[in-house]
Amino acid sequence: MKSFFEEYSKIIGLLLFALVVILLFSTPSTFFAGSISTIDTELSHASGKEIMVERKLDFGNNEHMRAFPMYIGSWKGSDYNTERVAKSLGADVMLMRAYFNPESYQPIFFLIVQSGNRSSFHPPVICYPALGYTIEEESKEEILVHNVSWLAEPIYSISKGRKEEMGYFNGTISSKKLIVSKESDGNVTERRVVLYFYVKGGFSSNNITMIRVSSLAPAKGSYEGVLDLTSRFMGETIPYMFEPKERQPTMIALITHNSVTGKLAVLLVLIIPLIIIFYPQIRNLKKFVKK
Repeated sequence: MKSFFEEYSKIIGLLLFALVVILLFSTPSTFFAGSISTIDTELSHASGKEIMVERKLDFGNNEHMRAFPMYIGSWKGSDYNTERVAKSLGADVMLMRAYFNPESYQPIFFLIVQSGNRSSFHPPVICYPALGYTIEEESKEEILVHNVSWLAEPIYSISKGRKEEMGYFNGTISSKKLIVSKESDGNVTERRVVLYFYVKGGFSSNNITMIRVSSLAPAKGSYEGVLDLTSRFMGETIPYMFEPKERQPTMIALITHNSVTGKLAVLLVLIIPLIIIFYPQIRNLKKFVKK
């Protein structure tokens, strides 16, 4: 009769092998750094342009949201009462402000909304048409973040091209851009520039945050001036919310980097599960050799 270990050696070995692979290709912050998030333009999947950041704010904390700066550069904020809107959306936390600048002829509208319920996030591409707007244009916009003095160096040297491939912060954040408008009797009565992105929580978090800025644009003609103004404002808000977090190397990279001993250790921990998987065959082979 086969022993328990012989009977289930393949299952035990495969589970152990999977665990080893997961651990080797994880990073030190994968399971332990609760403040690590990613900024991305897509809600349901990774866009390939996501940026790893460390949050300065707890977006799920009402006190943190109320403490978000009223003054950003030469902009001064004014709060909206969001209680009714937040309740109707099922959002946990919502901050909505209009920021005014003496040098600008119109305000910038700033919104942060967080929820563990994805239904609270009506994507702007759906929300604006539902409110009677027509989407004139949908694309992406790179937001330049000027204040990057706190950008940390990676653990070991990586080429510029490799950094970009791996998603290291390069001074810009990718956002979605919408140009939307409303019409009455065939005439455009309102036009807006909208920029937004999502903040996705860490490994153990289901919370999703949307950050959006928007501003009124001329009903006709170019909107580039308003886009530039809105983009610059969003760039100014980023350092108040995040600091870039260099993508950490995987455990296997840390263990094997310039280390023969490390490479042998990795080889050993990969071989052990394989030995367990093929234990019955190895045992039978030994018996055959003895005969």
